[in-house]
Amino acid sequence: MPIVFISRPHHAAWILAAIFPLLANARDSSVAVTDAGEVRGAEESGILVFRGIPYAAAPAGDLRFEPPRPAPRWSGVRDALDFMPACPQLVGRDPTENNNSIMSEDCLGLNVWTRAVDHGRRPVMVFIHGGAFIEGSARNSWQDGAALARRGNVVVVTLQYRLGPLGFLELARIGGSDYASSGNLGILDQVAALRWVRQNIAGFGGDPDNVTLFGESVGATSVGILMTLPSTRDLFHKAILESNSGTRVGHNLGRATAMARAYMRLVGAKSVADLKRMRWQDLRDAEQRFFDSAFGDSTFGPTWDGVVIAGPPLHTIQSGGAMRIPVLLGTNLDEVRYWTEIEELPLQSKPRPTLTKQVAAFAGSRAEDIVSTYARLNPTFGDAVLQLETDALWRMAAIRMAEALCQRQPVYMYLFSYQSSSPNAHYGAAHAMELPFVFGNIDALDAIAFTGRAPYRQALMEYMQDAWIQFARTGNPSVTGTTPWPQYETAQRATMELGPVIRVLSDPYPEQRKAWADVPFDNVRPDGDQATTLLSENGPLVH
Repeated sequence: MPIVFISRPHHAAWILAAIFPLLANARDSSVAVTDAGEVRGAEESGILVFRGIPYAAAPAGDLRFEPPRPAPRWSGVRDALDFMPACPQLVGRDPTENNNSIMSEDCLGLNVWTRAVDHGRRPVMVFIHGGAFIEGSARNSWQDGAALARRGNVVVVTLQYRLGPLGFLELARIGGSDYASSGNLGILDQVAALRWVRQNIAGFGGDPDNVTLFGESVGATSVGILMTLPSTRDLFHKAILESNSGTRVGHNLGRATAMARAYMRLVGAKSVADLKRMRWQDLRDAEQRFFDSAFGDSTFGPTWDGVVIAGPPLHTIQSGGAMRIPVLLGTNLDEVRYWTEIEELPLQSKPRPTLTKQVAAFAGSRAEDIVSTYARLNPTFGDAVLQLETDALWRMAAIRMAEALCQRQPVYMYLFSYQSSSPNAHYGAAHAMELPFVFGNIDALDAIAFTGRAPYRQALMEYMQDAWIQFARTGNPSVTGTTPWPQYETAQRATMELGPVIRVLSDPYPEQRKAWADVPFDNVRPDGDQATTLLSENGPLVH
């Protein structure tokens, strides 16, 4: 006999009142609220992931070459299940930049991984991808944040920003004051994404007062720049710089304008209005012709415009004008092998006179002594070339930044020395090799093709994840139960080696470091052209 509540209807009301909140909670467990509207994510292996959340309006049409604008509000619940398209870029064969062939100007989005949409106030880790300011995206499978979020109970955010001419074309002297910030739109996009995190991440279970910003290559360069901007002072609280590409920090206004004019001549544009009318595909495709002309693909990048970026960030750091927050930074032992193996540049066969001439462009009369130091300390001259160029393009920039920062705040240095066992090439500890270890994605097949299957890689991955997570929580990367990670200072220069053995080194490779004592590595000496010429046999750089 069916049960009815006709005689006592208040019982039915009481039951429904009790059930409906439970149903609502079950329904809303994957829904988060942002200032533009609600978004629905997906539960994947115990982690909620929200993909493709817009943090700014599509920078297309009249908004092309304009600073980022707030994302339009939407009604109802917006599905956040798929990645946004990558920002327009040339797609090459770089395995670290996978999944970027789907692209659009409507690309200013971010992704969030979290244990739960609750009031957990978890530490937040926001990642900025690399790619020479001309490629890369937050679609990259190596940067999937699920494993990191799961291991550390942290909220992981990855973001996209405008690239190439759409993000870094200096137009102030061409189009007037309305375009005063056009040479740094990609940086302003990053600021807008951080502001979105500040305003919205609590709704995803994150703590807006405990945000760690981390990045790799020019993503690390971006972190260094963002540390010097007044507009970011309350947006993040710790910084991690992986393989800071210190020579790509920026151009002066005159050079950036000259490059913009050359690019406009190549695409047939006489004004900014012409550029705005062109298809983004045509602007993108013209990049390769531009790189093949007098300018290499290190051309597009931030500008010291006096509006967004006052000058070389290292100068701001040295003068005490940067954020005084804990910093973790370091480089990979064989950074330049990325270029010898993936881009097939024959750098090992570079003649000694050529290398000496390239070094002399920014080290002057010290060049011969510098080259001689590396030649003496390496088994072959080819090995000397690779170590010298790794140091000149990455390691010394990190050391100069650490030397400046450690006078005022906690700084921790690492040297990643894991040697790839990939049968495909002699990658060693190449540029970007640490990324699958940090994100916990070493078992992804495309990552294995790069890292190989060395037997100690699991233990190294777990240590690195724990160190990055601990730094995000406390500002100190020391992992419980392991050797404490000492702060970097200029007496001992304590550096944690991350490789077959995890250990603290005191001033690793001191003779090589001392050989560069008179070179500031501040993007003035060497400037971008002088430094990146090292990645060619004779002339301007490619990537």
